[in-house]
Amino acid sequence: MIAAKATAQITQLCTFFVAARLLAPTEFGLFAFISAIAILCVVLAEGGWAEFIMKSGDDRDRFDQVATIALLSGLFFTMLGVGASAALYLWTERFWESALLALFSCWILPAAVSTVYDGTLVVRGQLRQQACIRILAEVVGVGATISGLLLGWHAAALVVGRIAIQMMVLMGSAWTVGWRPRLFISRSVVKDVFEFSRHIVANRIIVFLSSYSGTLAVGSFLGVTEAGYYRAAERIVSAISEFLGEPTRALGWIVFRRARDRQAKHQDNSVAEASGRFLTVLLVVASPIYLGLMQVSGALVYFVLGEQWMPAALIVSVLCLKQLLLLPGYISEPLLSVMGNVSKRLPVTLLNVFVSLSLIVALAPFGLLPLAVGQCVSAAFALTTSVRLQIRFGGVDWRSVMKNIAILIAPAASAMVAVVVVLHGKLEVPSIPLMSTFLLQVVIGAAVYCSIFLLLARWTGRVKLARQGELSL
Repeated sequence: MIAAKATAQITQLCTFFVAARLLAPTEFGLFAFISAIAILCVVLAEGGWAEFIMKSGDDRDRFDQVATIALLSGLFFTMLGVGASAALYLWTERFWESALLALFSCWILPAAVSTVYDGTLVVRGQLRQQACIRILAEVVGVGATISGLLLGWHAAALVVGRIAIQMMVLMGSAWTVGWRPRLFISRSVVKDVFEFSRHIVANRIIVFLSSYSGTLAVGSFLGVTEAGYYRAAERIVSAISEFLGEPTRALGWIVFRRARDRQAKHQDNSVAEASGRFLTVLLVVASPIYLGLMQVSGALVYFVLGEQWMPAALIVSVLCLKQLLLLPGYISEPLLSVMGNVSKRLPVTLLNVFVSLSLIVALAPFGLLPLAVGQCVSAAFALTTSVRLQIRFGGVDWRSVMKNIAILIAPAASAMVAVVVVLHGKLEVPSIPLMSTFLLQVVIGAAVYCSIFLLLARWTGRVKLARQGELSL
């Protein structure tokens, strides 16, 4: 499963970089805007069918009925997308935009049906087969996308790649499960499915709004070109966030569950100590990455995406600050879950999303930079709510975390930023290639951060070997 997730990340980044090089910002922005609308339809069409199958077990009768519901929902939202594309063409006479939306609609039906097979594979414990199917699908998808881009299909190539991935997943899963659905449904199962799925859909809509509201707002208020710049900046920063987020949550479940068991056995403060150490290590690792990217965002955007994407560089820097503020929230779900207080998280999440959406709607008409700064403000608000949750319901010792930040992280990070800024001023001369400047900033900045951190850790004695030889702060 880790290999499948890594493959998906690598192929998606490859697709993004190639598309940004071959497409103009306007084309990429149009794709990002219509993609957000299509993803909302997919979220609604998938409806939590996989989760219902996983809850119900490996039952052929339930499989047939849930698959029937998935087919109906997929067909409904596919027809809705095709109808919307026809209405868009009749209203605006924009053929290309309408055709792209119609092509995206072809993705919805296989996505809805695939979830039923995915849930069945999980119930059967066939995770290895599921991972192999996803790896193969991602490889086929990136091949189809890049081939289409090189053949001049423009943004349509990105949609074809997504459809190819989904069809490969559907065919591979159906072949592995070995069942073709018999179409019938009963009233009792429909009632059970929709009663269960509404909670899943509500949670996914919250996640969707958090991820795509900025792109939709920029595209609506400022146009698709600005939406392309904003989405490109988000994608660069989210590549790091996803790289850090998935391992953090997975490790969090293990660390906090073990700490809870030790605390129950020994009646000590194991959870508070473990969460404090975990947060400190997370900030030690992630802070220099985001702060460093803030300093070299211009060079990175220039090398990776090209000169036409340079307006996105400043947005990358601001969004790095946003993600840095959101870092502590990564542990909230596993921590509150193992402590039996996960229900306390939903109202806070809804409040954070409401604040974020309000700032997006209020600031998007004024430009990309005010919008990005507003997202930093909403992230700072989310940080305060996360800290309160973690202290009250997770037992996190934030005083200890703040001491570690002040003593270990802040001095090392400040020195790194100062050195990178000085290097940028000293090395920005025509005789030194931009790539050499970029690499020197990255290497020397990382060396300065690591050296000062280790010196401070040794001098203060705040790093020591803990249980089972773990590195602990």
